[in-house]
Amino acid sequence: MKEKILFIQISGTKSSIYFTENKELKENFELVIDGYQKGKIIDENLFIESFGNPKLNRILNNQKIDKLLFGISPNEIYSSVERNLIYENESTKPVEEKDLEISSNHFDETLLHSIPLGFILDNKDVLTNPIGMHARKLESIKLSITAKKEFIDSIVKLSEFMNISCPLNIISNSVALTNEIVDDENKDFGCFHINIGDDLTELSMIQKNNLIDLAVIPVGKDNFFKDVEITLDIQPKDAKLLVENFGTVMPELIKENEHLLVHTSKGQEEKISNKRVGAIMRERANELLQISKKYFEEKSKGKISTNRVFISGSGSNYEGFDSLMKYVFQYFIYRNVDEKEISKKSIINFYQKEGKGFKDFNMKDENNLFNLKIIKSNNQIKKRIKKLLKIG
Repeated sequence: MKEKILFIQISGTKSSIYFTENKELKENFELVIDGYQKGKIIDENLFIESFGNPKLNRILNNQKIDKLLFGISPNEIYSSVERNLIYENESTKPVEEKDLEISSNHFDETLLHSIPLGFILDNKDVLTNPIGMHARKLESIKLSITAKKEFIDSIVKLSEFMNISCPLNIISNSVALTNEIVDDENKDFGCFHINIGDDLTELSMIQKNNLIDLAVIPVGKDNFFKDVEITLDIQPKDAKLLVENFGTVMPELIKENEHLLVHTSKGQEEKISNKRVGAIMRERANELLQISKKYFEEKSKGKISTNRVFISGSGSNYEGFDSLMKYVFQYFIYRNVDEKEISKKSIINFYQKEGKGFKDFNMKDENNLFNLKIIKSNNQIKKRIKKLLKIG
């Protein structure tokens, strides 16, 4: 029997929809999200209504979905390394496979991922596979990744409105992207990853193929447009025109002056040079990289020793970005040449490789912490969504 999976990736102001059958991509399209800004759901009703899309409606009506997966980039995401005791004896005993079957003791409703980082034997050795070794004491280390309860609640509520009763998984886009886009050498050796998206910048650290920390900065590509608009007191469309034509974060490298004519908010015409636009963009880019560097320095102590930074995302493609990063970090800077193609399907690729370790948010289970009884209220919006999706 072919497994049918619906992937809904939420990032920026758009949602990418992927429908796969037996791991083969059958449909792929985008829809605009309303009521959503910089990783925050600011109007839940509008947010849910955004998914009343005819193409999505057709999939929901004509296909029996076996699993629903949301990839999210929330404004606030947290990671913490936990150390848990598995056993402690007076005498040594061999580590058995059953000892490594760790169940999560984290009952926080916002838990998304619990990623194993290794095992500690007798407070000394840290191993990824200690089976057959002898120890009096065995502990596990894992990375717990959580998101705001309100955000997750809205995602689960959206699933209820879609009238989908299959298992639901919610994963971090940052986790999937780092695992898919960073090359094997950097994942093994260790690197910092900065993904500058349209509205958010996601930071992560990876070493020995394990994520060991991640965070979010509410600044992205959109801020370059906004900074130029506010600084020059011009219309948003003109700010976007200037950035798209003159976009650089290293105006020092500009050899020839170029100008464009724009209108200020007061209606006056003004010639703006490429160097002036670049100077504004440089300030924002430098601030973003300095914040990222400070975060990595504070979080990497004792966890990761590296001189590598991996950069990705639409906001990192402006001219001079790699040069500015080298100046700020004084490290080796890496990119993936196939970034667009990889990031497009990173959720699917990551899920198919790691999917067995995901937590199911089974909405039909009355004992599940994620069972939202609030769904029984607010019938008005529920009816509107069902009407949009032509369900029931």
